[in-house]
Amino acid sequence: MNRQKLAKRYRSLWLGETTSSLLFIALFLNYALADGDWRNWIVRGYSLAVVLLILLQGIVWWRWKLRVLKADQPTIPPNILRGFAGFRTVNWSLIALFPLVVAAKWAVTHELWPSTDLLIGSLVMVGALLEQINYYHYQLMYDNAYDWDYLRRNRRLRQGNIGKALSQQRL
Repeated sequence: MNRQKLAKRYRSLWLGETTSSLLFIALFLNYALADGDWRNWIVRGYSLAVVLLILLQGIVWWRWKLRVLKADQPTIPPNILRGFAGFRTVNWSLIALFPLVVAAKWAVTHELWPSTDLLIGSLVMVGALLEQINYYHYQLMYDNAYDWDYLRRNRRLRQGNIGKALSQQRL
């Protein structure tokens, strides 16, 4: 992929993550405020916060990739990469805390199943898990010819973009 196409791709990726984040926030606020009872939104709110944190990391990542490309630098600065290594750990911790959030919601409301909050919150948390895997472990989204060619040629998933950069720096 040439530099111009790569710059366009990075730009579309960070804009897409930004648009998704803003849309998720708007939808959450619209429905949660209309409901009026915050206890109905504990699990969904937590799950959405985790997804938004990971999407924010994606926004920052693609902005840095674009910046490095335009400056003709070989790689993202090591201090930025160390920050992403920290985020990788934080993300896994937040995902692992999900059952505790569900337990806290049960302690507050004595309502666990079936609960719209639990069902939707669980689905959103699956989205957070998939985003984490996509960025830090294995690329899950193959939306252009370049990616599909790689998949056909190598018959395996490509390493996630952030994860690849971290492993190259041994972080």
